Amino acid sequence: MYLFNPQIKKTEVLRRCLRRGSFLLCFTAPLVHAVEADQDSLIEIKDEIDQLKNSYEDRIAKLEARLLEMEKKERADAQKIERVEKQVQATSAVAVHNTAKLKTVKQDLTESNAEMIKLELEDNEITRGFTFNGYFRSGIGTDDSGNSMEAFKAPNSQSKFRLGNEAETYVETAFGYTFPELDLPDGVEFSIGLRPSYSVPNANSAKSTFSWREAYAQAKGVWAGQKEASFWAGQRFYGRFDVHMTDFYYLDMSGFGGGVENIELGDIGDLSVAWLGGSIDKLDSNGSTELNGVSGKNSLDIRLSDLSVPGGKGMIWLDIADVKDSLKPNGSNVQIEGSAGAAIGFLHESEGFFGGTNRAMVQYGVGAAANFKATEPDYSGIAPPSDQDPLKINYSDVKHFRFVNDLIVRPSDQWSMQATTVYDSFDTGVAQSGQVDWFSLGLRPVYYLNDYFSLALEAGVDHTRQKGGDSGEVYKITFAPQISAGKDHFSRPSLRLFVTYAAWSDEFIGKVSPQNYGGDSQGLNIGVQAEAWW
Repeated sequence: MYLFNPQIKKTEVLRRCLRRGSFLLCFTAPLVHAVEADQDSLIEIKDEIDQLKNSYEDRIAKLEARLLEMEKKERADAQKIERVEKQVQATSAVAVHNTAKLKTVKQDLTESNAEMIKLELEDNEITRGFTFNGYFRSGIGTDDSGNSMEAFKAPNSQSKFRLGNEAETYVETAFGYTFPELDLPDGVEFSIGLRPSYSVPNANSAKSTFSWREAYAQAKGVWAGQKEASFWAGQRFYGRFDVHMTDFYYLDMSGFGGGVENIELGDIGDLSVAWLGGSIDKLDSNGSTELNGVSGKNSLDIRLSDLSVPGGKGMIWLDIADVKDSLKPNGSNVQIEGSAGAAIGFLHESEGFFGGTNRAMVQYGVGAAANFKATEPDYSGIAPPSDQDPLKINYSDVKHFRFVNDLIVRPSDQWSMQATTVYDSFDTGVAQSGQVDWFSLGLRPVYYLNDYFSLALEAGVDHTRQKGGDSGEVYKITFAPQISAGKDHFSRPSLRLFVTYAAWSDEFIGKVSPQNYGGDSQGLNIGVQAEAWW
């Protein structure tokens, strides 16, 4: 039965068989049978059996000795295999450990080297702490006769629809520095900002107006109880809000001055206070028009922003201003009888409307603060010619109301649109011609062909009415294929080809595009333009 038991080794089977005589019995059984058959051969057989017995016992002894050696070798091999397996396991464990350790060391070295390289670059890089951003627009356009294009703008309106309607080149470059070499605590930062700009009226003009639009310093984190508050002084763009498609800055208190921003008032909002005075520079808010004079206006600007209001966020704005007597401010033929004044406004911002945003502001001002700027108003629309006596304006009689809505929507991945509405009523207090009402309505849808190519269409109308003067409309439409850096309404840079058509009321003939279409009530411009900000 040992022969058929797989659990017993072959050597063990052989040993058991030998020890029990089974092996001898197998060979002697026929011989015993022969003895019974032939008694005469019994002795001979017995002798043979003895010989066989001795021979097999000797062979068995040798086999047992060999089996013993085989077992010893088997045990030795098993022990050797066990030692090898343990060594392999130990080696594998060491290898795994060393591999993990090597990865860690390599990662540490990589991070350390990267940090060292970064620090070395920062120590030696001249741009450390330096920032650079800006804006420009530039191109060329002609009328239907090949003359240098002239923008279509309604008389007494404070802006124009700008797509395919900008003849000038305007560039502003902003440079900043944050003084990284100073050993300042975390959260404390000193910085400066400089913004030189220039403007060229059109492609055929050799005249360039240069201006420093910003030159100021700022300190943040120095007020222990107000880490987000920042102090500033100098000349700067301050708290500006505009409608992009018309480049209309409906609140622009930019100028010379100083103040503190972002004083946190708990859950109420943030407070900012600034004293602003004088004219900002030689250019108006959008940089397209050169100003010819400076003013002596002083303003105290107070804002409470980031207010939680129904539907979004809000801002309350208050301006208290004073103007001294002056003659021909900003080059207009007017004589100012100065006084104090005040203005107030409320701004509402909401998000999520068709994937976009909406901003609305209502403003009202009287006296010196009535134009919602740090500079004096532009009276060129109502001022008499320079060879006549100046128009006298008493600031005590000036009042101004304005409502602006600026909507941007993104109803789908292929479409976006901006729409604007403006109503403005400005009364200078002059009985004969001092009040000007302006209404503006327009939209600019953009269809995206792919990630870079798009088609823009801008349509708008401006209606103005001057008391005792002209009243009428300017209608303008522009089609512009564009190449832009993305599928967003404000993706820039943007390169565009444009065709612009405008028509206006007969009352405005000679006033909308006086040089190119002085005797007409309609006009056409074509051209190319590049626009970018960074």
